[in-house]
Amino acid sequence: MTTNTILAIVTAYCHCAACCGKAGQPTASGLMPVVGRTIAGPRMVPFGAVVTIPGIGTRRVEDRASKSYDARWDVFMKSHREAKKFGVKTMRITVVN
Repeated sequence: MTTNTILAIVTAYCHCAACCGKAGQPTASGLMPVVGRTIAGPRMVPFGAVVTIPGIGTRRVEDRASKSYDARWDVFMKSHREAKKFGVKTMRITVVN
């Protein structure tokens, strides 16, 4: 098991068409996203890796952001309003592979 703490850009998304292109779709890993569990991570991080973000908690990499935002981490939220309110943050996160 490898642990790596990094400074990263963290954003948020929900299950709507504005965030995902088409509402109600499964994640890139094939699972349906779950609030409090799902995060989209960079392609270099394997599905199933665990991420801890101070003030947010622990999430599992189950999804991918678009290729143009591949370096970002995207936390799954329950609503578009909540995701927009979260905004864009630079945060220190810990990744466990």
